[in-house]
Amino acid sequence: MEKTDVITIGAGGGAYPGAFELSRANRKVVMVDIKGVTSGNCLSEGCIPSKTVRETAVMFSRSRRFASYGIDGKIFVDYSKIVEHKDAVQQARYAMHERELSSFPGLELVKGMAEIQDDHHVLVHTESGDKEYSADYIIIASGSESWRPSIEGIERCIDSRDIFSLNPTLRQVPESLTVIGGGYIGLETASMFAALGSKVTLLEFMPRVLSNMDEDFVSGLVSLLDPSIEILTSASVTRVVDDGKAKRTSFTLNGKEREVESDVVLCATGRRPVIPEGADRIGIRRTKNGITVDASMRTNIDNIYATGDVNGLKPLFHAAVRMSLVAAHNILSGRKTSDYVDLLSIPTTVFTIPAGAVVGVTRKEASGIRLIEGHYRFEGDSRAQIFGETEGEIRLFFDAMTTKLVGGWVMGIDAGNLIGEIAAALSLGAKAIDLANMSNQHPMASEGISSAAREVV
Repeated sequence: MEKTDVITIGAGGGAYPGAFELSRANRKVVMVDIKGVTSGNCLSEGCIPSKTVRETAVMFSRSRRFASYGIDGKIFVDYSKIVEHKDAVQQARYAMHERELSSFPGLELVKGMAEIQDDHHVLVHTESGDKEYSADYIIIASGSESWRPSIEGIERCIDSRDIFSLNPTLRQVPESLTVIGGGYIGLETASMFAALGSKVTLLEFMPRVLSNMDEDFVSGLVSLLDPSIEILTSASVTRVVDDGKAKRTSFTLNGKEREVESDVVLCATGRRPVIPEGADRIGIRRTKNGITVDASMRTNIDNIYATGDVNGLKPLFHAAVRMSLVAAHNILSGRKTSDYVDLLSIPTTVFTIPAGAVVGVTRKEASGIRLIEGHYRFEGDSRAQIFGETEGEIRLFFDAMTTKLVGGWVMGIDAGNLIGEIAAALSLGAKAIDLANMSNQHPMASEGISSAAREVV
């Protein structure tokens, strides 16, 4: 048995930032991960490769307005070059993480499957045999995995790994694509492939897409998406059939059986937490959404923490990083709560084309708070005009009693960047006057943040 101060189950965003912090404080840390590398699903099949494809799709979409067309009247993107670029980005970041890991001599990464024995012991199943570790603290950061519903023929669908993993299965832009699922993964993928030339149909079981987000925000974002994307809500998929020429997806809509034919069917029905073996046996509390934790990331077992997607609170890489650091800080303070996660200040971006981003309290969550709103339309924004992308808005929400910023959203140009400034202002307790007095740079879309704030001061 090997003794260590801290063991992490997983080596993604919910593990390695905190592991680095602990190692800097001279704590001995062992990270256990089935992949045997740091960075988790974000780099292997998630945000990094998907946004690499997305940004090239944005560039292609923008350039088409100024392209010269051939005799056949069409312009094509070489998707193999996009895949090559995506793979290169992933490989570069894997190498970067490896170099970073090597700079922490007190930190060990073990490739294997972790099984929790009790609150201080973890058994690791490796290719060369089992290893047992004793640790003062355990951080569960085992992430999440794609979930597929019980639909006839669902195995005929691809998932995000087939598009975004290294050396992916999908090597060309399909002429037609059916997406099952209207969460952020489904919408983002539909949006990027529509921009690359696919005819896209999206089927969502719920009455609306992005059903867990503010309805007004979602309605505004969807109205900006490529109208060629056919979005069908309240659509219950019953089966997927491959006849050798195309895939036929059958679904029920308004009580009627319908069918859509396409070259490729993507299953994007969500993700579920990966609960380590033994967690239930030792009594770690959880719900269907993940392991239950408090704001310090502590579980019901005092020396065990759960960070990132596995707790289901905010399944985003940057949220996982913050959670990882919070767990490390609380371990270093001797189990006293010295740090906590403020979920309301962590932004969420839906990387459709254009993107939408939201943070904090909006109309949906404003129970008990009277809001006043500042508004800025991109139709008058200089940067939006430069790109010819003048649809969308910035909207800020303030507590009417204090004028303190409590939330905001951006839909349209630079949404993923702009929401960061709004989130920072929110976490620092900024008021409307603070944002109104900001001298945001010209000609950048961030000018809209101070302009929106000036509406309420």
